[in-house]
Order: sequence, then C-alpha cells, then structure tokens
Amino acid sequence: MESVAWTDRYAREDGSVFLTGMQALVRLIVDKQRYDQTHAESVNQTFITGYEGSPLGGFDLEVVGQLEMLNERARTIHEFGINEKTAASAILGSQYADSGDVDAFWYGKAHGTQWIPDETWLANLAGTGRRGSMVLLCGEDHRSKSSVSPGTSDWALRSSFVPIFYPSSVSEIIELGLHAIHLSRWLGVVTAMKLVTPVCDGGSTLDLTTTKVQPRLPEPYNKRFHPIVMALGALPMQQELVETKVPLVEAYVRGNNLNRVHWSDTGGPTGIITSGKSFTDVEQALALLDVRVPTLQLRVSWPLDRQAIRSFATDHGLETIYVVEEPGPFIEEGVKAALLGVDGVRAVYGERDESGAPLIPSYGEVDPEILAQRLATRLRTGVNASAALARLDQIEDRSFGPVPRVTPMSCGGCPYNTFRDLQGEKPGGAIGCSSIRAIGAYDHGVRYIPTMGAGGSIYSGTAPFNGNRHIYQYLGDGSYFHSGRGAIQSCVQGGVNITFLLLYNGAVALTGGQQPGGQRSVSEVVEELLSLGVGRVGVVGETPYRGRASNVHNYSLDEHPQALSDFKQLSGTTALILDKECATEKGRRNRRHGITPSQHVFIDEEICEGCGDCYRQSEGCAALYRVPTPFGDKTQIRQSSCDQDGLCVDGECPSFARVVPAKGTTLRRHLPAELLDEALPSPRSRSWFQEREIYTLYSVGRGGTGVVTISHVLAYAAMLDGLHVYLANNTGLAQKGGPVEAPIQFSRTHQPVFHRLVPGAADLYLGFDLFRAAEPGNLRYADVERSVAVVSTTRIPTAEQNRHPEASFPEPDALRDIIDACTRSEEGVFLDTYWMAERLFGDTLFANVILLGATFQSGGLPISAEAIEAGLELNGKQTEANIQAFRWGRLAVADPERLEEALGPLTSTPGDVIEAQRQALEQGEARELHDRALADLNIDEQDAQLVSRCIRHLVSYQDVSWARKYVDTLKMVRAAESDHQHQGLTAVVGRSLHRLMTYKDEYEIARLLVWGDAQQKMKNQFDGKIRIERFLHPPVLRWLGIGKMRVGAWVRWPMALLYRMRWLRGRRLDPFGRMACRRVERELVDWYLDVVRRLVSVLDPTNLDACVELASAAEEIRGFEQVKVEAANKVRQQVAVQMRSLEVERTAGGSTAR
Repeated sequence: MESVAWTDRYAREDGSVFLTGMQALVRLIVDKQRYDQTHAESVNQTFITGYEGSPLGGFDLEVVGQLEMLNERARTIHEFGINEKTAASAILGSQYADSGDVDAFWYGKAHGTQWIPDETWLANLAGTGRRGSMVLLCGEDHRSKSSVSPGTSDWALRSSFVPIFYPSSVSEIIELGLHAIHLSRWLGVVTAMKLVTPVCDGGSTLDLTTTKVQPRLPEPYNKRFHPIVMALGALPMQQELVETKVPLVEAYVRGNNLNRVHWSDTGGPTGIITSGKSFTDVEQALALLDVRVPTLQLRVSWPLDRQAIRSFATDHGLETIYVVEEPGPFIEEGVKAALLGVDGVRAVYGERDESGAPLIPSYGEVDPEILAQRLATRLRTGVNASAALARLDQIEDRSFGPVPRVTPMSCGGCPYNTFRDLQGEKPGGAIGCSSIRAIGAYDHGVRYIPTMGAGGSIYSGTAPFNGNRHIYQYLGDGSYFHSGRGAIQSCVQGGVNITFLLLYNGAVALTGGQQPGGQRSVSEVVEELLSLGVGRVGVVGETPYRGRASNVHNYSLDEHPQALSDFKQLSGTTALILDKECATEKGRRNRRHGITPSQHVFIDEEICEGCGDCYRQSEGCAALYRVPTPFGDKTQIRQSSCDQDGLCVDGECPSFARVVPAKGTTLRRHLPAELLDEALPSPRSRSWFQEREIYTLYSVGRGGTGVVTISHVLAYAAMLDGLHVYLANNTGLAQKGGPVEAPIQFSRTHQPVFHRLVPGAADLYLGFDLFRAAEPGNLRYADVERSVAVVSTTRIPTAEQNRHPEASFPEPDALRDIIDACTRSEEGVFLDTYWMAERLFGDTLFANVILLGATFQSGGLPISAEAIEAGLELNGKQTEANIQAFRWGRLAVADPERLEEALGPLTSTPGDVIEAQRQALEQGEARELHDRALADLNIDEQDAQLVSRCIRHLVSYQDVSWARKYVDTLKMVRAAESDHQHQGLTAVVGRSLHRLMTYKDEYEIARLLVWGDAQQKMKNQFDGKIRIERFLHPPVLRWLGIGKMRVGAWVRWPMALLYRMRWLRGRRLDPFGRMACRRVERELVDWYLDVVRRLVSVLDPTNLDACVELASAAEEIRGFEQVKVEAANKVRQQVAVQMRSLEVERTAGGSTAR
C-alpha cells in the first residue's frame, strides 16, 4: 500500500495525487509559482479576488486555508470581493503595481461574469503589467442545481474578446490554467477558464507529469500596459486587440497543440467537434454505441483555431460534422464560419438537425445517453448499439410507486425560521437561504426570486399597479452588502410600501459560510439604512441597537411577532433587521473550538402527542424527527443537528424540557467494545466485480450527512491501493439537506473521466438514505443484472414531511421492493444504520461509516480494508470511532447473530411485552381484568401487546373501572367482527379509544412529570450532573396571554399531589374541567363510543375496510389545547359524513335484500 498525506496534494511535485476541482485551482497557483522558480527571474506575486458562487463556492475557503503555504514562495493576497464588478475592477488595479509582476485571478459564477463585460472590456484594452496576467475563473451551473437559473459565460466573454479555456477534467484545470496564465503574461490579454459544475465538484487522481506545461510562444511580442483608456485613445488599443492579439491567440493555441484530435484512424465521412465537459459526454456516448468517429476536442472554445478545424475536416475526409456543446450554438457558429467554402464538407449540425428540428439540446446539461440516442442513427453503429439503446429504453420505461421527494430544507435553528408568521403575506424572495421557501415543501412561500440584491426593485415595478399594497421583502446581509442598497434606494424613491426583512447572520450560508464581503456592524447598517431614506428601522435580536435615533425600535427575539405586526402597519419603505447568527456556522465554529451548548432542548416522548405543532412553530426544523412508539409516532430532537434556538418550544405542548449541564458535563459519547480487524472474516467474493476494467459506484444521500466525505475517503483509499479514481459529486443545495449524489469510478489500468453516468452503469448502488435510494431518478443508474444495492433503511423525514407532519411515511418494505426490482435483489444488503449508530456510539453521525463497513463486507468495494481504514485516518476526525464504526458495519454483514448479541434485539417479543405489562399491574382486580380481557378477545400477539399496554396505562391514568370501560367496548367490537372472520377493527378501535380516553390533562401531565421515564432518559444522555427544567403553560397564564413558564425539580412535589387528585377529573369540583379543551376531550370519549356502536350496527362483509378506515380517523385527533380542538372539529365533521354514507348504504342494501 502506498503512503499518502493530506499535504501531498500541494507539496508533491511528481507521482500521483488526488485533487478536487477546487483544490486543482489552488494547485494551479502553486504550479505557476514552481514554474517561475525554475524559469523566471523571480516568482510573480498573486492577487485573488471575486465573489463566491456555485460551482466556485468553496474556492475562496480553500485559498484562505492555504495562504500560509502559498506565501512561502511569493506574496499571495486574497480579498473577498464586495461583488463581482468591484472584484473585476480590482484585478485590473493589480496591474498598476510598480513591480508589474502580479498574476491576478477573478472568480465568480456565470451570472457574475454576465455582470462584468464593461470591466473585462476595459481590462482587455488596458492590457497586463510587464510580467503580469489577468485570468477569470468563470463557474457555470448548467443544470441550475444550485442557482436561480442556468448560466453561461461564453457570449459575455466573447463580447470582451476574452480567450476561453475549457477544461474537461480536474487534470485539465491545472494544464489549461497554466496556459491561460502564460498567454495573458505574453500577450497582455485577459484570459478565462470556463469551469462547469461537474468539473468543479469532481475529484480525480492525476499523474503530475500530465499537468506540467512548457509554453511555446509563437513569436516575441512587445506588449504594452495602457493605464488610461479613454475616448479616441482607445481606438488603437481596440485595433491591436482585434487585428493583432486575437490572431496571435489562435497561433498560441495551435503552437501548443491545445486542441486535440481523437480516434483519427477511424476515417470519415462523419466527425464530431466538441469542447470541455461535452467531450467526456461524447466519449461515453460513443462507448455506449460501440463506435468510434474522428473527434476534435476544442480545449480553447474562443477564439476558435480555424486552421485546426479546416484541417480536421479535410484530413479525415469529413462530409458531415456534428458540433456537440452545452449550451449552444456558441462553438457551432464559429465552426460553420471556419468551414465555409471548404471542399467536401456538406453540412454542419448541432443545435438543429437536417430538418431544422432540435438535435443537441441547447439548454441545461447534455447527458451521454441523450447524445447516444440523438446520434445513433447518424453514425455507423451496429448490433451492439441497438442492444444498448434497447436496454436504455427498458430502464427509462420502469414504473415505480410513490416515493417522498427529498428537497433542501432550512437548517435546524435557521434565523429565517424566526420570521415565519408574516401576517398572512407572501414575501418577496431573495438569493440565499430564503430561496428555499420557494419550493413546494414551504408552500411556495415567496412571490418571486430576483437577481442578487434586486428583490425590492422588482416590487417597485409592481407597486404602482396593485395599489401599493404592503409586502415584506427578504434580504440577506450578503445580498445587502453585495448590491442590495440599490434596491432599497429604488423603493425609497418610489414611495413603495415595503418592509425589508434584513437577516444579519454573518455568513454567506449557501456557498460555504464565508463572512460577507464588506460586512459592517448592525449599528452601522442601521445608520446606513436611515441615510438611504428608510422611514423606520427595527432591530430584533439579543443585543439591542444602542443608537439615539428616534425612528429605530428594539425588539427581543421573543417579540418578533409584535415587530412584524408593527411594521406591517407602516407606510413607505421600512426595514426590520434580524440580528441572529447563522445556526450552521455557529455549530461549525463551536465544534472547531470545542464549545459545547450551554443548554439542550428535549421532548418528553410520553407526553408528546405527535401532533406536529412544534414542526409548524419551527418551520419544519431539520433537527426534529419522528420515532415510532407503541402509541403512535412521536417527535424527538436530534441533538447533533439542534441549534438550541428553542423555536419548537413555542409549540402548544407541555412535552418540552431544557437540560442545563453542569460545568464540564457534555452529551455522553461512548465507544463500543473494540473490534479487531483480524477478528472479522474476509469479505464476500464477487469475482465478476473485479473483472471489470472500470468499476462504478453510485451513492446517494442527503447533504450534511457526510456522503461527499465518504466518497473522498474511498478515493484516497483507492489511491493507496494503486487504483485510478474519478468522482463526480453532484451537490447543489445539498448543504441544506437536499439531494446529493456521489458517483465514483475506479480502474486498475487507466484514469477514468466522466461527469454523468449512463443509465444502468452502477456496479454498486449505495443508498445512505432510503428515500433517495428509492427515487426513480437515481434508480435509472441501477441495473437488475449488474447492480448490487447496499441501503440504510432509516426513515429520515423530508422537508415536506417536516413542514407537514401529518404526511405519512411509506413503509420501508415497499421502498425496498422498489430497489430490489432494479438491482440484484438476492445480494442486496439493508441495514438500519441510524439505530446501530445510536446503540453503538450514542450518535447517529457514524451511520454512514457503518454502512460503508457493510458495503465492504458484502464484497461491494474493490479496495482493501487496510486502505479504507487508512483513508479514515487521513480524514482526521474521530478516527478511532470511525474505524470502529467501519468494523461494526462489517460485522453486521459477516455475523448478524453476533451483532444482535452485542446490541440486543431491536424490539421485545410480544409475549415479553404482555408479561411486563401484567407484572406492572397490582395483583387483584387490575391484573384479573388484564388477563380476562386478552383471553376473551382472542386476538393475535401483535394486537394483544397493544391492548395490554393500553389496559395498564388506563389503570395508571384513572382506575380499574376506567380500564374496564375500554375492555368492554373492545369485546363488543371483537364479537361483531368475529362473525365475519375479521380482526382489524378491534385493533384500530383499541388504539383510537385508548388515545381519547387518556387525554393529557393536568393530572396526567403531573403523573408523567413525576413517574415518567423521560427524566432518567435525559440523565442517561449526559456524562455528568445536569439540571432539568420543564416548560409549562398553566391555565391562568394562558388566560392572561402570558407564555410558558420554566420550572425546575421543585415542581415534582406539587405535581405528585396534583396526580393524587385525579379522582376530581370530569367532576363538578374539577378546577380544570370547565376549560373549553377539557370539555371537548370529555365529549370526544362519548362521541367515539357512539361512533363505535354505530359501526358495529352496520358492520357486514361488504364494508369491513370502510369501517376500519372510519374508526381510525380518530387517531388524527392529537395535540393540546386549540391544536387538539381544531383537529377534533375537523375529524368529527369527516366522520359524520362517512358514517351517514355507511348507514345509507347499509339501509339500501337491506331494502334490496328484502
């Protein structure tokens, strides 16, 4: 096994390294410094600036993290740009340096490139310093995975006469980047690299000899820098650029053989011209069709080397040429111009075919299978191509059952969740985290998504035509400092009734959590807003604004509803600042510095009703999740995701508790018994895997759970084993819990390169998330004869399910059936990895590594265990625990019995449950009722254990007579359905009636606070002393309009006394009985008993299912106070309609029979 260190990626000068796209850009700077050391009089200085945006969102962070290393050879400066325009001007400014030796790099996404043609045109006319250069790094998100809209830089760059280098792989980022620098130094032109998302998000092993560049200059050129570009003086500069420099760019491209011809020995009459990412897509499409045609790869997409294009056509005797690009027709236009009048070439097709119909899509990304399907009839393909296309059709024609859609969601504790109740208004959206609210899971909760910083400007055009109605407008601090001031000024000028909701969270959260460029303090922002003419400013936060302005108002975080209400009544342009740190960045910072939370919010599972009000109060907080219990789904808080902002506590529910750890006390972390590698057997053998020239892994999951980290661990492990690796992470908004895919290819013989897999290509189908693994869009890469699935079965709520907790979960077995239908089902592995991680480590963060271990043991990885464990060590985070997680995952496949022995069974047997409930009842009347009930009902063990739990609970809740009322009702139902050889109705009535008969009034809450299990469970989660506080809302506080109060351990004594007064429940002297909710809860018991009696009276073999469905409706009556009252009213109305329908049908059926 080879030796590898993290520092190799920049320190190593030969051999192989693994680099991501962002790391390749930093390596480019390192390599240009190395070139200067050996070839120049001195090492050029470096200036880097721009504005973060996908797919270059992490470039600045990588640069900042490596600045110390970069400054070892020559001065390297990085400046966070205020916006793209100011940054573009700054790189021109670097060329004014007296030393004349600055290599300047601008970075930004395509939308930013489209904003700076004025600056790039000026820079191109001015030229570069004596030994300086200017290079634009232009990110492009053609699939619009992490952008408001797809964007491309080509036309904007061409309008400024900027040469465009277009790498097709991570390796080419370095090679072509060095050429872009050398060309700019030599000729004085601004150059650009077109960097598409798949290349930027990808990663690759690369041979460093392939990235070394020795530029060949066509001729000496005496460039000049023009510090003043103005009026008539600019005309000679333009002439030089157009007539001299552009032809010399073509000469440089030709002289350095930058454009490449592939498969030149295959002959005509058909050829392909392509560039960048599309070259790799063409390569895959041709491989799929089992055909080769001459292909010209233009690695410089403008200006085109016209001579190379003409030679390509004539040398290969081409009659028809297809231009493949995305998006077109950019290159196509130049190719047609270059081939005009060339003998033999009859036609050039690209965006359109022979009939003028669409051929190569000129929108989005063009995938290899699309190219194969579009080009198959136009190329000389054979039987293999027909079989491949037929297989594609079979895969695309699969049909699937419904699967929950995973979409991005707000992080736990997101400040935007504070501004959740906007008085019934739909606000204007913005670039940034508020844009997540545009998706369906958030009820399409914004009016529009503007360009960066322009939200208010959009409404200033709407207001004159809708009566100038007031709206709220989201605006992040990053957008404000970028360009949002102008939108505010436009609203002030137009007298628009608008309140800007300015989130001051200190981070550009969608692109890596950077501090916004040009950030100023809240006080300075307030003063600036007032100076812009904003009529009134409010500050919502923990730290109040301390200025003296009379038109600035302070609100605490708890007062945010009042702030929103106040500002809605105001006329003109106003601003409400939410001063609250980004929850995700706060968590990252705390973890980096070992800071533990000062408090933890928990939910008492026994008190929780599973009503979902906490989800609504917290805007579907990602830290909340549902857990199945014997009494239905309940809600819990995942502590590793929780920001402790407490929004969920506002829910109308007494189940919340706050744990305050003593000094030095933290959440308990533990390691399981150590597993040694030698104690584990060798993995299963799958020789057919090993025989493949390229082995393909397709993994899917959700952002923020470590899927990309696992792919990097595997890439390093493969390199340690001497394999070549290429990965194509597809992340987009994954950092917000959205979809992430991480396909990887391994090869022992050559370096694979790909950006999109062809359908059915996966050898291993790795699902870190069950819902994502069952998505049709992912299963298209699985093949029933080729792919083996390894999937985590844990059900993690989607944004839709968190925002609408009443939404149902599909059964795991149904989703497994979907996956099995598309893979080698007999070899699949399905594990509840979250449960394993919780039991083994007390933390679900290890779930993915457990699944990685299971994958290895199942024979699904062409990498050694030693290399994978070394990769985990290289990752450097909780190394010992991660290695143990990997080994326990292996054990789950190798020896499931030993695993169960170590962890214990997932659930107790029904018999054990029934006996435990029986023993908990006092001997005598209660236990006798329990035993007789189960004997008389004669139901299966699963239903019997539920009834057993319910009887015990009802006795504790009130008394034996209350439990007897429950049992008598079940016996009546059981007798009725036994006549029809049916059992389902008894179980449904048992669940629903129990829920209604044990409504959680003050007496029951008192019992659960004193004798419930929650207190001990919370203590078990910490490694030291803690203080537990409960959030209660006594009737008198609710009546006075006062919120919840916190109570400590002292409350147990009065609560114990209150429980002993439960005999007052429902009687005239009950002090709580006259409250509206309590009256409704008592009525519900009698109402449901009447419903059950009516169901029994109409039950017959034809309506059994309808009766079960109607009886189960009462399970939706959940929650506390008004939440429960509203749910009860809704259910009672539905049941009344359905019951009338049943009775009418029964009457009609009876009449017919007579």
